[in-house]
Amino acid sequence: MRAAIAVFATLAASPALAHPGHFAESAGHTHWLALGALGLAFAIAGVALWRERRARRTRKDAERRV
Repeated sequence: MRAAIAVFATLAASPALAHPGHFAESAGHTHWLALGALGLAFAIAGVALWRERRARRTRKDAERRV
């Protein structure tokens, strides 16, 4: 029952779906800050993914040598 209520509450609160042009229209608005934070989050996630893949590759190479 809790799950059903949570799903309903999530779907009932419809998100604001801003198109990319919305950021250009709001010059000087805090949306630019949000866009920068989103870009930073993607950069951090990309670096973390790259490091994890590199570490996994290193572990596989070490296992093959043993």
